Amino acid sequence: MHHLHTVYSTLDNPPSMLYLIMRYAFVALFVGFCIAMYFGKGKNLKVTLNTGQQVNAFLAVIPPVVIFSFLYLSIEKLKIDVYKHDEALLNSNSKELKIVEGVVENYYPESKEGHGNEGFTVQGVSFHYSHFEVGRSGYHQTFFYGGVIRPNLYVRLTYYDDGDRNAILKLESE
Repeated sequence: MHHLHTVYSTLDNPPSMLYLIMRYAFVALFVGFCIAMYFGKGKNLKVTLNTGQQVNAFLAVIPPVVIFSFLYLSIEKLKIDVYKHDEALLNSNSKELKIVEGVVENYYPESKEGHGNEGFTVQGVSFHYSHFEVGRSGYHQTFFYGGVIRPNLYVRLTYYDDGDRNAILKLESE
């Protein structure tokens, strides 16, 4: 009998809604500051672009900051949504959730450049993931980035079919 302990659970590190709210507040305050400065002392502050055009420094900063912020905040919101999905799935008795236990076989590591997939099978069930799968369910820490999966490791995996792969929600090993 194997003595297993939890190495990874998708529920161990929940994203913070407070963090997301603080980011939205920061963006709003920054835009408000730029507008206030434009209408105050900064109205006559001009910077010259490479094209020779002069623009107000405070107004020029707003569009790129807002665009970048909303893209970044969308990723953070996606992480929260994925976490809520995984939490609901793990706390349910869903038939979607499956468990496989056995030895890691057919292991292939991520390339030495640090990009690409790492993969393996357990009892004929295939798994693959990439360290760069931002906003996707499940375990994705490759060995190159500190992951624990290696050949001949005895594991118990709780997972579900995420469309193009099996997403590992809980990883237990020796």
